[in-house]
Amino acid sequence: MWPLLLLFCIRYVLSQPSQCPDVFAYETKSERDRWYGRITLVTPETLNGVWVTIELDSPAILLGLQNWFGESTTENNLDFVIKNRNQVLRATDDPLSIRFFVRFDPKEGVPSVVRIKLNGRVICGGPDATTPAPVLHISNIRTKMTTPRQITTEDDFFAGDFSPTRQPIVIPPKPQQTAEGCGTVKIEVRPLITYGQSTTEGEWPWHAALYRYKGANMQYLCGGSLISRNHVVTAAHCVTKSKTNIIINQELLLIYLGKYNLYKQDGGVQNMGVSKISIHPQYNASYLHNDLAILHLERPAEITNFVRTVCLWEEELELSVIINRLGTVVGWGFDESGDVTETLMQAKMPVVSTETCIFSNRDFFSRFTSDKTYCAGFRNGTSACTGDSGGGMVFSKQVGGGTVWQLRGVISLSVALQNEKVVCDTSNYIVFTDVAKHLDWIRSTITS
Repeated sequence: MWPLLLLFCIRYVLSQPSQCPDVFAYETKSERDRWYGRITLVTPETLNGVWVTIELDSPAILLGLQNWFGESTTENNLDFVIKNRNQVLRATDDPLSIRFFVRFDPKEGVPSVVRIKLNGRVICGGPDATTPAPVLHISNIRTKMTTPRQITTEDDFFAGDFSPTRQPIVIPPKPQQTAEGCGTVKIEVRPLITYGQSTTEGEWPWHAALYRYKGANMQYLCGGSLISRNHVVTAAHCVTKSKTNIIINQELLLIYLGKYNLYKQDGGVQNMGVSKISIHPQYNASYLHNDLAILHLERPAEITNFVRTVCLWEEELELSVIINRLGTVVGWGFDESGDVTETLMQAKMPVVSTETCIFSNRDFFSRFTSDKTYCAGFRNGTSACTGDSGGGMVFSKQVGGGTVWQLRGVISLSVALQNEKVVCDTSNYIVFTDVAKHLDWIRSTITS
């Protein structure tokens, strides 16, 4: 009975929502005498030397670090201080991630976090907070970072398509939650030009950005699509070790919803960890067949004007119904000049028959196409380039006088994505995993 009661207490602590999820979150894994958490920091001003104080509501035996950052000390086993006197943290620097565990005596109860301070200033919890809680922004990995993560070694999984450049932070207002059906957009979608163009914030509110922790920083991996408040669908190759079916550690992932600009924090952004990764049981890493994965979010997304779900495909399943139809893809990939796009880009492109696709490049497309994929593109400069893996292709339909968007494809690969020397190849088609052919698996996975 005692172990069951303790397990209930630990699960209760981990289930409690963080007062400031952009700064602190409990991780889903736990043991009989410890739980795990992470703190993510940015600062509006330069800090010469960094110390973080973590205050607990009851004593702990130890607060230890999972990734090296500094020393952890305490005088009363309630307030733990993590110090790094040599660390300089600037407003334009990458966010710092501190992953730690709290070890406790099971007979004394499970301690929880009540307050976090950064260099003496409250950033999470407590009525005496004097500054807004820091928020994340996305930027590239520090080239000087040499200390590896101690939690696991994941260097051989998909490395991500690019790493964006540092830019200043903008602290956003809290988004206002709304409640509406899938596939709807509050921000008017503008007509697209053939070669793609920039989007506006909130124009494609289901598009997700997948990031991985790398040392104490983060690196962009892939795109994805929010299909429920708790699930993001993406490509399996984004969340497995390179050319294998081995799923990466979900604790290394962070999902951004409502993200628009890679170089600053947008007003409607939400970020959260991943509690579980489900890849398609028939995923073939050699030929990227059934290249689908579902990410189970650690907490439900808030539905706002900037974060919304996309509908799963509701029309006929045959490929013939979309051949020659224009679908829309979005992403932050490289352009044909090799430059990373700063804001979310969009492009319309037609679906072509599998025969047309294979005929255009038989050696390549004959290996990677199947009855559960399709190809799309103009081959004239409009393409989903390196950096867009895992993002969705959506089609609009009219419902009750309004427009509803539904997901038909997930970007799987292109000639550029298979060639490290090619940044963006706009002369070849793109291969999409056909979501319509995997609806049974998707629905069973998100309802189980």
